[in-house]
Amino acid sequence: MSPRAANPLRLRWSHALLLLVLMVGAAVAGTALRPHEHLSALSRDVVLEDALPKSFAGWRVDERSNSGVVNPQQEALIKVLYSQTVTRSYVNDKGERVMLSIAYGSAQDGGLELHRPEVCYVAQGFQLAKAGRSELDVEGHTGPVPLQRLTAQAPGRQEPISYWMRVGDDLMVSGLSQQLSRVRHGLHGWIPDGVLFRVSSISAQPQAAFALQDRFVQDLLAASSPRVRQFLIGPVSRPIAKASE
Repeated sequence: MSPRAANPLRLRWSHALLLLVLMVGAAVAGTALRPHEHLSALSRDVVLEDALPKSFAGWRVDERSNSGVVNPQQEALIKVLYSQTVTRSYVNDKGERVMLSIAYGSAQDGGLELHRPEVCYVAQGFQLAKAGRSELDVEGHTGPVPLQRLTAQAPGRQEPISYWMRVGDDLMVSGLSQQLSRVRHGLHGWIPDGVLFRVSSISAQPQAAFALQDRFVQDLLAASSPRVRQFLIGPVSRPIAKASE
């Protein structure tokens, strides 16, 4: 075989070798970058049903009224999506009522992720409208907690809603932020956990209902232990000193 004829063969082998090296490198990099540590491991000591106070600041659980709280999803899907759920109705000394729903998922990996009220309320026959966004100051927390305001309507029922999501260390209210947070945590090797915290009221006066919900949330967080507040509003990857437990 002449040198001239051998050159194309050498080039083909060089290209094949380069392609093999790139494929192996990509596989190694993909394995190294694949999220493998679960942030939920930092929160497995929190059992919401036991940890959330049932009586605080004039509020108490009304065991007879939980049937009015809209479930985040149908029962079968709840068991797939979430590790923990809490659904309660609280009433205060004035007879004012706030419904609480918290859904916790231990792994936000795309196939299993928090379902926002914009999805589950519509799926259950409500007409839903956005009523703007707000922020809630929480004592001892760095930065405000974002809130998405919604109004849900069904025959004979008007329900103002406020909610936020925690994905790993991030707080957000939008689906896009939810996805970006999951990717950001993944680039650092973490599979984030997630909480959807929702409060609502049956009221034809949304602004008054939102103000009531804000007071309720601030009272609830103030009455909760530092560990539970961290679980609900983060950051979960930052340990709390034992002296503050």
